[in-house]
Amino acid sequence: MKTRTSPPVIGIRTATWARYTHDIYRGILQYRRLHQTWQIQTPIDTTNEIEPVRINRFWKGDGLIAFRLSTAEMRTFESRGMAVVSISSESHHHKIPLVLPDHEESGRIVARHFLSLGLRNFAYWGDPSRRYSRARGRGFEQELELAKAHCHQLGIEVSKLGKLSERWRTLRQFMAPQLIALPKPIGILAKDDIAAATLIQACQRLGFRVPDEVAVAGVNNDELFCYTTSPPLTAVRYPGEAIGFRAAAILDQLMQGDSSIPKETIIPVGGLVERESTDILHIADPVVANALRRIRRDAPAYALQVNELVAESPLSRAAFKRRFVQTLGYAPKAEIKRVRLATLK
Repeated sequence: MKTRTSPPVIGIRTATWARYTHDIYRGILQYRRLHQTWQIQTPIDTTNEIEPVRINRFWKGDGLIAFRLSTAEMRTFESRGMAVVSISSESHHHKIPLVLPDHEESGRIVARHFLSLGLRNFAYWGDPSRRYSRARGRGFEQELELAKAHCHQLGIEVSKLGKLSERWRTLRQFMAPQLIALPKPIGILAKDDIAAATLIQACQRLGFRVPDEVAVAGVNNDELFCYTTSPPLTAVRYPGEAIGFRAAAILDQLMQGDSSIPKETIIPVGGLVERESTDILHIADPVVANALRRIRRDAPAYALQVNELVAESPLSRAAFKRRFVQTLGYAPKAEIKRVRLATLK
């Protein structure tokens, strides 16, 4: 048997437009430090100061962690016996392991957030052709159904919008009538941060105030989009480091001949980062509204007690708790715990 004299060459290819995936590299490198000595190759723009790396079907290495892969690429990699792991839901038709964030939980997290704001109208802007989008919309809708709330399903297949350079114009034309028809105030979850930023722009062109009339949330917490929208965007964190670490571990197993790896490994998402695009309370009960403002202002910093909230209200403890439950569906202690856990995460 031939003995390898150099470390295995591992390729990493993420989506160039998805800056939120940068933490994937940190997770992969953490695994490498702990378990393996790998040479890492990845496409990087160095203005040609370093020889460019192109990871396509002609690339030759020992293992690959990639976002999306074409059928031609997969055929070539399979013919070479290369170990491949994908980090995209849209690669499910390939016979390779997938490491994915919990898309459904992303939707559930935002649904719970919107409900805690006192909103009663909800919509999901998705892309029915994308598996991740369908999963996020499903989790959002199912969580709302538990609260006896209806979800308006909106969106379009972005890949069918025609000429790429004109896509944004066409998308505007589709968004406007759907947004106009929605009841207000409303909370809208978008399939990702790009769609959420587009929704906020569309609302502003139509004269809808964000978040007063339309509260918007996205998924992935891509800070370039989250902070350059106005107002800044609330979003679910993408668990990039955990995905990278797990993808590296699975790739290592594949390279050692382990065939017992599940088709999909689901990684918990990192909670919600609340910003101004959902900074609103549509709570009719002034006692509950004041208590919620105090919880969200102070609970992240210290262990706020229900007795403190009761003391600031004109109600007895029992009446205060009853009003809170009638308004939000759960007790004030549960809201304090939720806010503190979100801060810790």
